[in-house]
Amino acid sequence: MLKEYEYDAFVSYNKADVDFAEKLVRRIEKESINGDPIKVFFSEWDVEPGENILLRIEKAEPSSRFIIPIMSPDWLKSDWTTLERVIPVHDDPAGLKTRIIPVMRRNCEPPPSMRILRWLDFRTDSNFERESKKLVGRIQGKTLRETMGNESRTSSFTGQISYELLTADVQEEEIASNVFTVTQIPSHINVSISKIRRRPDIFKVLGEGVDLPPFSLDEETGKIYSFAALGNQYRFGKVCLEPTCQSVTTENVLSGNDARLVIDLLNRAMTKHMREKIHMTYDYRNTKKTFFPIEKSGDEIRNATWKVGKKEYTRFLVRKVKLTNPYYVHRSCKATFTQIDDWPFMKVLPGWHFTKDGILEPVPPLQMSSLSSRWMNMQHNHSVLDDVRFWVYALSEGRDEIKLSLGDNVEMTIAMTPAFAATDRGIEGDYKKRLWHEKPKPDYFAEAMEKTLAIDRVFTVDEL
Repeated sequence: MLKEYEYDAFVSYNKADVDFAEKLVRRIEKESINGDPIKVFFSEWDVEPGENILLRIEKAEPSSRFIIPIMSPDWLKSDWTTLERVIPVHDDPAGLKTRIIPVMRRNCEPPPSMRILRWLDFRTDSNFERESKKLVGRIQGKTLRETMGNESRTSSFTGQISYELLTADVQEEEIASNVFTVTQIPSHINVSISKIRRRPDIFKVLGEGVDLPPFSLDEETGKIYSFAALGNQYRFGKVCLEPTCQSVTTENVLSGNDARLVIDLLNRAMTKHMREKIHMTYDYRNTKKTFFPIEKSGDEIRNATWKVGKKEYTRFLVRKVKLTNPYYVHRSCKATFTQIDDWPFMKVLPGWHFTKDGILEPVPPLQMSSLSSRWMNMQHNHSVLDDVRFWVYALSEGRDEIKLSLGDNVEMTIAMTPAFAATDRGIEGDYKKRLWHEKPKPDYFAEAMEKTLAIDRVFTVDEL
């Protein structure tokens, strides 16, 4: 036998949200339970003039089956709503009685007592009817499956799939990209005209072992760009028509026809950074320049540590897969620059590379393609995001930002946090706030290994 309550629900709100609260109460009270209208305590209507508000609340809340806090920044700061949420929490600190049904009206961080509870999303007005239906169903004692699951997924007249059910949920989300902002770049760049029009020939003239700062060469016009001096300091004087160079603003070059040369220069700076600072390499026969860490001769596994905040995590870099035809799997990274609205951004593409010896000898092309597809298909979105975070940390060498040397003790810096995009469509309940900053999932390598072994017991590498 259920306890008798005076009210079916008690709505806790701040004056800043009173219009929304009234709209919600009117929607709830249109419904009924066993033929009786749902009764909601709404202080705007149920506290009479001259009545003691505190005593009325202290009496109404325990007399209500459900408490509906309308959460917003103003609600969190209000002394009255603090009182209203403390009363039911004191009565049920673990939330086992499931009396509280939180409603999120405007973005805020729910109080600790409510973070463990699933809340309804009223942040977008277009969500109102859908979320109201869930709220009413809960008050009526129905499960979510009973409330929402009985909606026909096809039209009763035509048998066609409903267009509304094919569309994405109205769900405000922030999407973390794999694009990172260049936060600082030298204001000027040096440009000269080269006597030599092919990049390989420059190294033939200057010597194959010469250590040059990053530069870019337009083989058609002979223009050569570098943030370092193009004079005799680096022996560029041997290949340039003039011993001196012209200094032009980087901004003007990025907004002009030669912007591609600056992007090429930055990509070459990244190549140098990954080879010399991160100790990675790439298959020189592959023009994609996907870098991977090399394995020490004889080692069958190599791990790396990385940090999110102050906590340290482990990821494997290279691992030997012991099958009939063994191979080494390497985590790989392609970090390149692109231009958006006349400004450079870094893109990070995590992936996989496979070798026979754990060092440089790649597996045959057909096997490379098959293994790449297999390992990528075993990843979920969260693990791909974690790999992006891992490589950004590696590129930063554990610092708060990525620093890329451009020569002459000149550096550029790149943010560690990606560009975010906002959307009002998604999958309801799928969004997790601040995912980029939260702890990563455990390395799924063991699970991936089991799947790989299971597949290879059916299809050997020789059969692919």
